[in-house]
Amino acid sequence: MARKPWYKALFERDYHDTFYRAGPVPRSVEEEAERAAGQVDFIAKCLELPEGARVLDLCCGWGRLSIPLAQRGYRVTGLDLSKYHIRLAKKAAKLADVDIEWVNADMRKVPGRARYDAVMNCFTSFAYLETEAEDQRVLDGIRRALKPGGVFFIDTMNHDWLMSVFQVSEFRELGNGAFMMERRAYDIEAGRTNVDWFYQPKNGKRLHGFHSLRLYTFTELSAMLSKAGLTVVKTWGGFDGQPFSMRSPRMVVLAERT
Repeated sequence: MARKPWYKALFERDYHDTFYRAGPVPRSVEEEAERAAGQVDFIAKCLELPEGARVLDLCCGWGRLSIPLAQRGYRVTGLDLSKYHIRLAKKAAKLADVDIEWVNADMRKVPGRARYDAVMNCFTSFAYLETEAEDQRVLDGIRRALKPGGVFFIDTMNHDWLMSVFQVSEFRELGNGAFMMERRAYDIEAGRTNVDWFYQPKNGKRLHGFHSLRLYTFTELSAMLSKAGLTVVKTWGGFDGQPFSMRSPRMVVLAERT
């Protein structure tokens, strides 16, 4: 039987409860909530939308951005492929007492036509798919889902920066005898990073995960956005609002439906 694509297999309990919580930068629940709130402040400033505007958080995960967005008065839809993440998101939204529409679906199946004032895709959740044509299909769907004049906000890793600091392996001691290791390879012909990660608790079973990401340069992404009918209007090098450059770890882009 054929194996599931990595993005259908990885984002479950082991990823959320172990890999994400343990690294790449371990944070407490309180620290992560504060970080998410700061990111949402920046997103809201970039979107410049009135209260009640409809926003789609594409690849929303466990709602770390969807929920604070809803608390600011936006009408939010959160879409994610992982059933486990959607369950976590529903539970967190209930505790936060916010009403959010949760959709368990593939990112190629963006719901609605001319429905949203904004679509956002954060935390390097784009370019998981096997081909550039499938990534283009996602952008085409985003354009269809946006109202005329609607905007698309994307936060992803900066190809140029990553190539300048690329490491084939990384080892981290996490305390209490646990450690995490990553082995990385860059496929120069495909433009993809392929990463195996291993987590070993002091006592217990070693966990293994794998992910593969197509890293587009800004020029490539801009061309794909244009092909979809989305025009880049602004860029940043991160959620701190710094200018985008080859030294920026992040590539944050705002594009408008034309």
